[in-house]
Amino acid sequence: MHRSQQTGDTLMLRTSYLALVADDSEDEQILISRFLKCVPNVRLIGNVEDGDEAMSYLRGTGRFGDRKMFPYPDLLLLDYQMPRLNGLEVMALLREEEIRLQIILWSNALELVDVELARHLGASVVCQKPMNGRETAAIVNQLERYSPEPATAPLPFVLSSAYALRA
Repeated sequence: MHRSQQTGDTLMLRTSYLALVADDSEDEQILISRFLKCVPNVRLIGNVEDGDEAMSYLRGTGRFGDRKMFPYPDLLLLDYQMPRLNGLEVMALLREEEIRLQIILWSNALELVDVELARHLGASVVCQKPMNGRETAAIVNQLERYSPEPATAPLPFVLSSAYALRA
């Protein structure tokens, strides 16, 4: 959803997002939830604990089948290091299934992330996890400048490369 905001002589566009957080740390989920309260154009709609649960939510399967109770998000705040499926594996599946949404892939160990692969798989933003609400807002604001590449682009070796990370 887009909202217009008049600032001086300039009309600025601001996008509102329904956000899903995928993070295996309950403490991180609580912090991110607090930080998102500082970002007026983001409404947190849920938390999932790992990549497998994130895929179930996005597919609307299992306990996430009721879209009134579990609305489809516009934004996925995705931790890189999670059990069952990590962030890159989730993005590879999303791309394979042509499930499209904005994705912020973040990590406390950003040096471990293959940023080029993450962007190829559809990450809108790849960054260090925020330390406060202001950093969270700055990260979300980067989405305004992002234009995702089509999900139908060919994937010659990317899926096998992402799954190889688990070995």
